[in-house]
Amino acid sequence: MDEHMNANLDASLSALRALRDFKGREGEFWLSMATHISRLFQAERVVLLRRAEVGWNPLSFWPLASARSAIPPSAQLAELATTAKQTAVAYAPLPEQLGTTLQHAVSTAAEQSSEKKADNISGNTLLAFHLHTESADGEIMALLWRAHDSAALRNGDLLKRELLVDLPLQYRQSNTTRPLTSATPESLDVVLSMNEHTTFTGAAMSLCNELAFRLSCSRVSIGWKDGEYIRLQAVSHTEKFDRKMSVARALEVVMEECFDQDEELLVPEVAGTSTTIIREHRAFVAKQGVGAILSLPLRLGNEVVAVLSCERDKPFSADDIRSLRIICDQVTRRLGDLKHFDRWFGAVALDKVRNWASSLIGTDKTVHKIYAVVGSILLLFLLFGKMEYKVEAPFILRTHDLALLSAPFDGYIERVSRKPGDLVTTGDPLILLDTRQLLLEESRSAADVLRYQQEEKKAMAQNALAEMKVAEALRRQADSRYQMIRYNLQHADIRAPFSGIVVEGDLEKLLGAPVRKGDVLLKVAKLEKLYIEIKVAERDIQEFKVGQEGEVAFISQPSKKYTVVVDRIEPMAVTEQKGNVFLVLGHITEARDAWWRPGMSGLAKVSVGERHILWIWLHRTLDFFSMKLWW
Repeated sequence: MDEHMNANLDASLSALRALRDFKGREGEFWLSMATHISRLFQAERVVLLRRAEVGWNPLSFWPLASARSAIPPSAQLAELATTAKQTAVAYAPLPEQLGTTLQHAVSTAAEQSSEKKADNISGNTLLAFHLHTESADGEIMALLWRAHDSAALRNGDLLKRELLVDLPLQYRQSNTTRPLTSATPESLDVVLSMNEHTTFTGAAMSLCNELAFRLSCSRVSIGWKDGEYIRLQAVSHTEKFDRKMSVARALEVVMEECFDQDEELLVPEVAGTSTTIIREHRAFVAKQGVGAILSLPLRLGNEVVAVLSCERDKPFSADDIRSLRIICDQVTRRLGDLKHFDRWFGAVALDKVRNWASSLIGTDKTVHKIYAVVGSILLLFLLFGKMEYKVEAPFILRTHDLALLSAPFDGYIERVSRKPGDLVTTGDPLILLDTRQLLLEESRSAADVLRYQQEEKKAMAQNALAEMKVAEALRRQADSRYQMIRYNLQHADIRAPFSGIVVEGDLEKLLGAPVRKGDVLLKVAKLEKLYIEIKVAERDIQEFKVGQEGEVAFISQPSKKYTVVVDRIEPMAVTEQKGNVFLVLGHITEARDAWWRPGMSGLAKVSVGERHILWIWLHRTLDFFSMKLWW
């Protein structure tokens, strides 16, 4: 309920802002003012009153069907007006003598509000406050009836009043050529009488009859725009008429003269009126023998849609013209709605299509139409257009040939000839291990071999077979040790097994440090057979196939792009911190650049086929919700 009330309040505030720039007729302004006051204050009825020489005269009603009997007695009006001047907003209980119709509405509203909150102050309350105008003679008061008043509503009444209290003054200042004029009770009765009808013909006939009666006219006619012409629609006190009659045709000609000039046309003219062409009006007066004729254009917005013509024996006064203008302003919208909807369904639908097509291809709001066309094209492109979909993933440059050079024996590093990043050729010295200890062990082992040879020969000469066998075993053992030392001496100088580049092993800081047999000292990689290893996320691996092409860019040279072809997809996933990845291997088709090095990384974009553009943008989001919301 609170959300609904807030929405209504926001709509009312927006409408009031638009009302500050209102440029329409005076009658339309007062009716719109009463409508927005009712919405803002949540009132069932609103009457705008203007102070007269004696008492108050009604200026506008909302709703239009409200009875004039809804106005309280003069004494209570005077009391409300005085209190409103003192307290800004005056409150009073609804009097019981307002009439049977209003009392019935009160009882209905009371039944509907019986289930509302318990802070109701009074079931039916009158509110009154003054609106700002330029002078005391133009004093205007708003009178509201609220069927379910409450303390919460009253707390906001002062603020709401401040939002609209100066609207009449702003309207008068911005429309200086249109003075504030009060509508007579008789004009409001005409409007109420017409609004009782639900068809265009009935409403138009009622309007003509009421005006003919109240203005003592011999004939009142109304014609409606039909294409570029005016067609007679209703004549007072005449239910049926033939449009081919000379009088009907003459009336249509008179109305078209008023329609073409968009001005009130009067014969005889009132002194001081603007100069207009009234030839057809004068001809009509002369031919029909009437004393005066007055034609007024009926406007919807800035467009003339109908013409009202009044004929009588005595001339029309300026007050008559003013009253008719107010009545026309108040009834045109109602007549326009009835005219539009009081037709069979096909005609209404055809009219809507025609208006829509006219607004679509017309010259108004060109910028908005351009935006709409461009937006439609973009939307169609997103829905039905396709483009190449590329899966992005990081990659590392690898090599097929990588030599791990380890220590051949326990020892110490004597010299380091290369460091990571250096290019080497086959046989280039890389590391030299300290051989001094090995040379001593070599001399000792050689001496042991000679000694055991002598002992073996001596035992053979003495024909001591057992001693000879022992000496022979010791000789062989010493010889093996000697050969091992010789082998280590030969491999103490570690050299490059092939041409390539040193990729790992910065040992300059470890000179003289001990190493153990099998410790990896350097890594040398070949540069001829490089390949890329793409780490593809598990969610994208289904898109990859052998033979697909893409592009890679290195972090060190992002402006250069190289073509890559997928050669192999590893079947087993690799677990990493961000989740499972699959290794996709591929080769670069271009010739190797001199600055490429194994271990370099970058970004790969592999083309996996065409996809709809909207799918490319949204498939991640759709996949996320599919995983979260499935059951």
